[in-house]
Amino acid sequence: MDFDGKSECSDHCNDTLDHEAQVKSRLVVYGDCQHASRGLFAGLILVVATIVVIILFHIAARDDDYRDTGILLDGIFEVTVLGIMIFATIAAYYQTTRLDINPHPISRLDDVLLFIAIPAFFSESLFSMIPAFENSSILNGFIVFTQLAQILIQTPWICDALRRCSNTEELQQKKPGKELVTFMTIANVSLWVYYTFSVKTGDFGDERYEYYGDVLWSILNHLSLPLIMFYRFHSSVCLVDIWRHSYEPGEMAH
Repeated sequence: MDFDGKSECSDHCNDTLDHEAQVKSRLVVYGDCQHASRGLFAGLILVVATIVVIILFHIAARDDDYRDTGILLDGIFEVTVLGIMIFATIAAYYQTTRLDINPHPISRLDDVLLFIAIPAFFSESLFSMIPAFENSSILNGFIVFTQLAQILIQTPWICDALRRCSNTEELQQKKPGKELVTFMTIANVSLWVYYTFSVKTGDFGDERYEYYGDVLWSILNHLSLPLIMFYRFHSSVCLVDIWRHSYEPGEMAH
């Protein structure tokens, strides 16, 4: 009888411990989502805005009366998104620097893949800036400048954040910068989608086709744009890695 009583007590204790572990696990998941909710919400708004602009741009392309409006809307949208991403990256950098340095070695493959695509941005900027100056196109010139500035700020931040971890309980609870990491992840995916549809648009509203000619600019564009799209996609992958591991202890991260 005593043995059965001890066995029942042991089973009851095990059930209680399992229940507490499940509750703690749910609380951890809830906490992670809570610290990323605003970034997720802002990112979803950006995704919706991207889809709307793409649809409106393609509708305007079929109507001569709204063609210039579509081109203007497309340019304003791109420079606005890039500007927001610049400020978000700077703010995220100041927050993620509060995290601890990860003492464990990590793979440098992500760094290499990011830096491989950067020359494509420089070539795209160079060949885009010339016709923008020739045609006195302030908006197109500003797009080129903000795009180049954004990747030059974002790339070092990603490389730094990949080497961060959270060894203290305070950092694991507060998770500084996680909302901005969430937003930047979705923002890079949105730009990847945006550039994908811009390829299908062709030479509509693009002054570079008129300046360089259809054949030459098609060659130059197809040399740089795939790497630009790859950079956006791989940046989002790196940011997901930061989101998952940089807010964990160093021995668990990466």
